[in-house]
Amino acid sequence: MTASGVVLAPTASAAEPCGAGWLCLYKGRNFTDIAYMTQRHNYCRNLNDFGITNVGSYRNNQSVYADFFDPSQDDLVWSIRPGGSSSDATSFKDERFVCTR
Repeated sequence: MTASGVVLAPTASAAEPCGAGWLCLYKGRNFTDIAYMTQRHNYCRNLNDFGITNVGSYRNNQSVYADFFDPSQDDLVWSIRPGGSSSDATSFKDERFVCTR
C-alpha cells in the first residue's frame, strides 16, 4: 500500500523474446523464465544442466527440428518443427536431452 492508500498489484511476467535463428526453451508457461537458448545445429545438451526438469514453453526460430530424448538418450519423446512454438508445453514429459538437427 502506498501513502495515498492505493494498493498496487504486482505486474505480470512479460514474455521473453526469442530472436530469429534461435531455439529458446522456457521453464515457465507463456514464454517466461528463459533457461536455454542456442543457434547451433547438430548439437545436444542435457536440460538438467540448465535447471530444466520439464519445458514450460518454447520457440523454435531455427530452420531445423529440435528433438527431445529421455534420460537414456535412446527414445525420442517429442520434437519441435522449424518455426514451432507453444506457450504451454507442460503436457510433454520425460525430456532430458534436447538435440537440434
